[in-house]
Amino acid sequence: MTAPTSAVVLAAGEGSRLRPLTEYQSKPMLPVANRPIIDYVVDALRNVGITNVVVVVGHQRRRLQDHLNRQYPELELSYIYQHHQLGSGDALKQAVGEVSGEFVVVNGDNIIDAEMITGTIERYQRADVTAAVAVGQSDRSSDYGTVCLENDRVTTILEHRSDDDQARINVGVYVFDEEIFDALEQTSMNGGELSLTDAIPHLSGTVAPAVPDGVWFDPAYPWDLLAICERLQSAHPELVAGSEKTPLVAETARIHETAVVGDDTMIGPGCEVAAGAVLRNGVCLQSDVRVGANTVVNRSQIGSDSRIGANAVVRDTVVGAEVSVGEAAAAPGGAADFAVNEQIYRNKQLGSVVSDRATIGANVTLTPGTRIGPDVTISPGTTVSGSLLENGVIR
Repeated sequence: MTAPTSAVVLAAGEGSRLRPLTEYQSKPMLPVANRPIIDYVVDALRNVGITNVVVVVGHQRRRLQDHLNRQYPELELSYIYQHHQLGSGDALKQAVGEVSGEFVVVNGDNIIDAEMITGTIERYQRADVTAAVAVGQSDRSSDYGTVCLENDRVTTILEHRSDDDQARINVGVYVFDEEIFDALEQTSMNGGELSLTDAIPHLSGTVAPAVPDGVWFDPAYPWDLLAICERLQSAHPELVAGSEKTPLVAETARIHETAVVGDDTMIGPGCEVAAGAVLRNGVCLQSDVRVGANTVVNRSQIGSDSRIGANAVVRDTVVGAEVSVGEAAAAPGGAADFAVNEQIYRNKQLGSVVSDRATIGANVTLTPGTRIGPDVTISPGTTVSGSLLENGVIR
């Protein structure tokens, strides 16, 4: 049996738990270790011989499409627009007629490597089965579908049902044939959404569990972006570099001889780091970032075209694109409680989140747990806490 050469990437969702970072870009386009999440997915597909990639797009689709077209000109890429985000099953239904035979289906908002896909394909090929589902474990098992097994076959996948850290969870990598589309037609919507996993019991043959020995990370919450970045840099540098083997510090970056840059720091093209600045503990600067003199940046991610003024302190913070942080501003970092979709998450190591095009004035202090929305302006000397929506001016 030959391996599939086609794949469907489900990349239509917003990533509501990552707001306000996803107001103007989708979760698959959020950077982790200076690469969009979607790049890890498409690299994994390409590395196993997938040449035809159908991407189901939705929220902020044009930015994602433009990026993939530039980044992967050698692939046969096509896009299908999911007008309303009605679940993963509805997303896959959009690809009817676009793929045939056996094909891979992957979530476009998780970080995976090639082994996750090859392991699932090999499990599919080892026996006469209808489908294969990659199975893993997570310390947040209640966030994912619990995979129920009987005699080494998947019987059903229960969404968000288990608090058991040892539960088998669905990691969003599958191999199907065209029968999955018939199964989806037989599947009812639940809570206004059509789930891909609800179609599993409607498949006529055996659905096999695959347990690939590969990389899988889900940056589901803002604090995950920093924690996963650290893990990738330390344990999976080959994924951070990508297919282009990008160096940690770009050749076009300009770093003053008195600046201190840690070995695990990533500095993108066109960045400038001024005299006396200190960058350590997994800092990631995307392209064209300016860091002022004597500024300290620690365990933070700074988006493209952002400016961090002199004598500022930025710790445990995610900063979006085109953000301006004034002189002597402070995001001191540390652990904080965060409210996400009406649920409180305690003691998370994430100081602040500052979204695209925000302006943080001089001598501003962002207390741990602060979230600043897009285009918000914070006047100089202000101390800020809590969540601030977009387009506001805080004095």
